[in-house]
Amino acid sequence: MLASELARLVGGRLEGEDAELEAVAPLEGAGPGDLSFLHSARYADRLTTTSAGAVLVAEDLTADCNRPLIRVADPYAALAIVLDALYPPEETPPPGVHPLAVVDPGAELGEGVAVGPLTVIEKGVVIGTGSIIGARVFIGHDAVLGSECRLHPGSVVYRRCRLGDRVELLANAVVGSDGFGHARIDGVWKKIPHRGIAVLEDDVLVGAGSTIDRATFGETRIGRGTKIDNLVMVAHNCTIGPDTALAAQAGLAGSTTIGSGVQVGGQAGFSGHITVHDGAVIGAQSGVDKDVPAGTYVFGYPARPHREAFGMLAALNRLPELRRRIRDLERRLADLEDRPE
Repeated sequence: MLASELARLVGGRLEGEDAELEAVAPLEGAGPGDLSFLHSARYADRLTTTSAGAVLVAEDLTADCNRPLIRVADPYAALAIVLDALYPPEETPPPGVHPLAVVDPGAELGEGVAVGPLTVIEKGVVIGTGSIIGARVFIGHDAVLGSECRLHPGSVVYRRCRLGDRVELLANAVVGSDGFGHARIDGVWKKIPHRGIAVLEDDVLVGAGSTIDRATFGETRIGRGTKIDNLVMVAHNCTIGPDTALAAQAGLAGSTTIGSGVQVGGQAGFSGHITVHDGAVIGAQSGVDKDVPAGTYVFGYPARPHREAFGMLAALNRLPELRRRIRDLERRLADLEDRPE
């Protein structure tokens, strides 16, 4: 497509000569036939060295660049539209059950459902219209999936769990496994039965290798539109509100409550039985051990308001210098004390 066509597609404005573009590439490796993008002004100096045919940039970016620019309100959002236009979507399998799949006669598959090879669907399962169940998927008895869900290879939905419409589980995601609950009895660990379920509302995405435990009793619930990255752990009886995002390797201990519109950075951990209120931001690798008020940004371990946390880090970085100064002062003081009067 021409850069001018892409600019119209994303509601942007082409600045510079038009060019024919056929792929998307990072700034460093892009050639004359590639579109690239700059999401952060922090890396604007790379615009002077790229060979890209055009670059998606923010409308208000001011930087030196000798390449054509497509100015848009949000380069990252525009990139998503461009990728759909330049690259064909993943092929979807035709409706029907693969001959190597095992589907219990008591399962109910909606119109247009596709089931891949080596998948097992147990008795009482209900799957809505147009859902795609990939290879080697397991769906336990009495589980319910809505319409247009997509379960990628190796994903698991355990017994009685419920998925809304358009839920997507990437490879090896697990919904409804037993939580980590054990009681110490007579010197040994006794497993506590988990009889609740896990519920994923409409438009939830669960990344590859992520796990969402079923409740001990009641529900573990993931709100509408929430996006969960790869390798995230959600323990039993947690509740996550709508439109929240959790980055890779975040971990929620049991009965954690996360509000709506919360952003959780990678490797952040939650101690359990705490509430993170709506719109909060949790910095990467933070350890959250108490409630977080709505709309606040916390960081560090233990998590603190980010200005306080960054101030402490700055002070920590100065410790070697402060230590040297204290030792110097101690030596000078000792010299003064040793002098005869």
